[in-house]
Amino acid sequence: MELPDYIKNRYWKDYLADGITVELDVPEDWSLIDVWKYNEKSFPDHVMLDFFGKEYTTKMLDGLTRRFAAALKDLGVKKGETVALWLPNCPQFSITYFAAVYLGATLTAISPLFTGRELAYQIKDSGAKYLITIDRFVREYQKVADEVSLRNVIVLNIMDEDIAVPETDKIIHYDKLLTKYQEPLEFDVEINPKEDIAIIQYTGGTTGLPKGALLSHYNVVSMLWAIKQGSDYMIENYLKENIIALSVLPWYHIYGQSCELLAGCLFGSKAYVLPSFDLQRIAEVITKGRPNMILGVPTMFVNILNSPYMKDVDMSCLKFANCGAGALPDELAAEWERRTGFRMAEGYGLSETSTGAITAPVWSKLKRGSVGHPFTNTLVGIVNDNVEFLPVGEEGEVVISGPQVMVGYHNRPEENKLVFFEAGGLRWLRTGDYGRLDDEGYLFLLDRIKDLIKYKGHSVYPREIEEVLYEHPAVQECAVIGVPDPMKGEDIKAFVLLKNESKGKVTEQDIIDFTKENLAAYKYPREVQFVRSLPKSGVGKILRRTLREKEAKKRDKK
Repeated sequence: MELPDYIKNRYWKDYLADGITVELDVPEDWSLIDVWKYNEKSFPDHVMLDFFGKEYTTKMLDGLTRRFAAALKDLGVKKGETVALWLPNCPQFSITYFAAVYLGATLTAISPLFTGRELAYQIKDSGAKYLITIDRFVREYQKVADEVSLRNVIVLNIMDEDIAVPETDKIIHYDKLLTKYQEPLEFDVEINPKEDIAIIQYTGGTTGLPKGALLSHYNVVSMLWAIKQGSDYMIENYLKENIIALSVLPWYHIYGQSCELLAGCLFGSKAYVLPSFDLQRIAEVITKGRPNMILGVPTMFVNILNSPYMKDVDMSCLKFANCGAGALPDELAAEWERRTGFRMAEGYGLSETSTGAITAPVWSKLKRGSVGHPFTNTLVGIVNDNVEFLPVGEEGEVVISGPQVMVGYHNRPEENKLVFFEAGGLRWLRTGDYGRLDDEGYLFLLDRIKDLIKYKGHSVYPREIEEVLYEHPAVQECAVIGVPDPMKGEDIKAFVLLKNESKGKVTEQDIIDFTKENLAAYKYPREVQFVRSLPKSGVGKILRRTLREKEAKKRDKK
């Protein structure tokens, strides 16, 4: 299949933000080992991480990393074997991550929120042979210990306190390994960046059981180079100082892993690391540390803005904030700018694209509702149900091609056939997202294809309704789904979490009336349910699928 001229000509090239180019040379011989070595050689005495006031320079981290690599090597970890990290954000996450990388192992990081059942699924699906975790999680691991074939479980305490869990033939204490291995490992493993898998990154499970996206070293390095291009421009022309990050994104997720843990190696930034989304601690770090950058998802920013801990905090130090992994509501963007004095950036990507595909930096032309233009070396298009490219301006499925696009799903050959196609001599990824491109190459996301609501034959996008709901002063969070209806096809239902001060003062009918005034007659929700919380993925993305499943069970009982 031929590519349309608008893609061949990269028609968005004339509208790109300053500092972003259509193409960029990426070192094809680099692996994640080279990313870490670049960090160690370029910024040895720089404070890379601050964890509850304890500072770690790059030199300190390098010594600990290579000592732990010596321990892993003696335990038998070999190139290509999978090592699972089940850790919150902490210095030990960085140490164990890069130690495994140093040996050429493949990493899979597991959500700290997972139960034993979910842990067992990822270990078995990824084929992990080693698990590195914290003492607090061991009880959950023990529930499924007999179900998984692990050679060793390495247990640590993130505050370097005594580990209460006793050692066994399988369970080993992290601190004892570091005590035993005092000499940093000097080791060279041969990596083929385009073929060797660096990361098995599991999707958020918004469309069923999580799938492992196989990310090669070249996939991830290509993404890092694209991030570096924009970050270098930002540091020099926008921040006019180096990055001081408030690191609240979980590193098990590819967004935090690529944009914080890995990208930080390329420009000597400092990160205040938090093991959990602790609003009191966030307020303290903003007040005392004055970070200038924060990356997050919509629910994180909503909670920061509405937290009583943040009421009197001066947020003007946060010059750069980027929202990803979910649609940025206009009201949230406006409130963030009011509180900080700075516009919020937005981006779009997937686990399957090593985190990024589209970016709208704060110095680009503002188009509300758009996630921006393609990253360097990245192509974007819109196709119909027959996987035929559509003209600019028409709505369809977003497809992406670029060096950061995954090798494929782990052990999912049928899924790979469905998600990839060839066009113009290039390999394209079907994202499962509806969108459209405007005449300046800006991408506007409409919704997930599977979330589209069919009301009396009309196509209704939940995101559009949610945008209106967020404009209501009483709404803190919301989600909209379609529920089966024999006459209408699907009816429209909204789940709403009210702000504390509005509880008991605003009714469900008030919310319905508000949407009726602001939406076409076929779009407003016919039913509103107030909830105490909304189901979310580990990174904070609201799970409409879970709401649909719960609603279906409830209606089946009736």
